[in-house]
Amino acid sequence: MSSNDSTIRAGVLGASGYIGAEVMRYVALHPNLTLEWATANRDAGRPIGDVLPNLRGFFSQEFLTAEAGEARAGDADVVFLALPHGDSQEVVPRLAAQHPRTTWIDLAGDFRTPDPDGFAKYYGGPHRAPDLLDRFVYGFTEGQRETLPGARLIANPGCFATGVLLALFPLVDTGMLSDPVCVTALTGSSGSGREPKRTTHHPERAQNLRAYKMLRHQHLLEVEWFLNGRSDSEIRLQFVPQSAPIVRGIFTTLFLPGKPAEDVLELMEQAYGREPLIDVVAGSPDMRVVQSTPRAIVGVAGEADRGAVVFSAIDNLGKGAAGQAIQNVNRALGLNETAGLEWPGGYV
Repeated sequence: MSSNDSTIRAGVLGASGYIGAEVMRYVALHPNLTLEWATANRDAGRPIGDVLPNLRGFFSQEFLTAEAGEARAGDADVVFLALPHGDSQEVVPRLAAQHPRTTWIDLAGDFRTPDPDGFAKYYGGPHRAPDLLDRFVYGFTEGQRETLPGARLIANPGCFATGVLLALFPLVDTGMLSDPVCVTALTGSSGSGREPKRTTHHPERAQNLRAYKMLRHQHLLEVEWFLNGRSDSEIRLQFVPQSAPIVRGIFTTLFLPGKPAEDVLELMEQAYGREPLIDVVAGSPDMRVVQSTPRAIVGVAGEADRGAVVFSAIDNLGKGAAGQAIQNVNRALGLNETAGLEWPGGYV
């Protein structure tokens, strides 16, 4: 499927969670994708627009059970897996073998590195499909553009991983990264999923900031693996994620002590200046500009006697999940890479 006039049939497993619902929103706006089926076990049999009222009028189908969706996997050219971590390991080995011409894109953490021991360490249990790990293409689009065409198994990066990689990737092998690399990032509550938890409960989060999984977040696994595969020296991250009183977005800060900000800004402009979905600015990005979009902003600031800082701003459900998944599918199937992605965010 290499024509930009192609009609590509899409299936979505797990379509009523925040990420799955966002995938559906992008499919609704895509000029080439048409929804063949979508699953939501608890809402099976209900019209999509009743469960996701923002999509009312865009889809006429009813949600299927997971079992019914899997039975129709062969009706789709691409299947988005928006399932909880661990579930894709049960689904992909079966269905990918039965339907080798289908493109499978996993938005969970199951297949992001070829390291089963690392998966066990960060995700709390053994990997149940280790033979498939090295068959997946890691879908950090801007760093993997040449490996994506024709890919049938794609692992979409995590939201924090995307924000961190956007800030770090152009700096690999420049001598600007000091060991360890210190990064912090604030995230919105939607990153924790649709099921309510104490840490995402509005009264506990609305006027509060807290750090969590300090120096041990699971996205460290994929970021360090990806960067070290491209670096002449080992890169180790000191990463502290923080819970912010917002719904959507990730704002990442990378510290580069002693490095001239003007050199870092020039490097970022060289790396991203022609990227259609990434803007580079001097100073801090405004995260509101990318919320609800597939776009990203990378910013650079600094002082001559203190060094530089690099910022990245993304929407965790957009560039950090569904938007990047669409970008990867476009690339894999030979479509215009930005098909269905060229629309702005709100100003306020």
